[in-house]
Amino acid sequence: MPTVRRLSPLERAGALETVVAAFAADPLVRWWFPDDTTYPDLASRFFGVLLDTRLEGGEVWAVEIDGTVAAVSMWVPPGGNLIGPDVAGARYNDVVAELPAPSAERIAATDEVIDELLPTEPHWYLGVLATRPDHRNAGLGTLVCAPVFAAADRAGVAIALETAPTANVAYYTRRGFSVLHEAELASDADEDENADADGEPLTVRIMLRSPRADGVR
Repeated sequence: MPTVRRLSPLERAGALETVVAAFAADPLVRWWFPDDTTYPDLASRFFGVLLDTRLEGGEVWAVEIDGTVAAVSMWVPPGGNLIGPDVAGARYNDVVAELPAPSAERIAATDEVIDELLPTEPHWYLGVLATRPDHRNAGLGTLVCAPVFAAADRAGVAIALETAPTANVAYYTRRGFSVLHEAELASDADEDENADADGEPLTVRIMLRSPRADGVR
């Protein structure tokens, strides 16, 4: 069984590569970055600032297999990023503002919806969970979340996340989450782009995991 551990800043490049590869088919992320040619660069810039602020003031856990970062989870603790929510937010906003159209506008629109729906009580926030495509279906996503799941349970604190793919709802439900809110993203000029692979409108779901005393993961 691979070992889960905190990510070292020296492993940033490998972790970022894993995250970018993991989200290459995610319908929401690809709505933000629809061009295959520019996706690697733009997604690296976007996820890079999330990774950096979590390394500095949150938590990042990883699983390594054969020298490769195979899975990553990025977290913001209850109360916000420890470098200061305003500092982390400013860094994020600076990166998003520099992204070309339509990426910046679509990310901002998504963030506006999410910010209205996230719970207001203190909670751990699972901002990113990523497994390399060639290591999926091996339980690594569950493994890389286990330390924070356990910490949240000990402290009696909930965990929140947002997700768009319908398949992810079942995945997280099996791990103790339930859908708290959901919202369709507003249509833009190109309605075909504002849909998932099945042609359904893009829907953001906020999911919440209440603390558990039974040790079930």
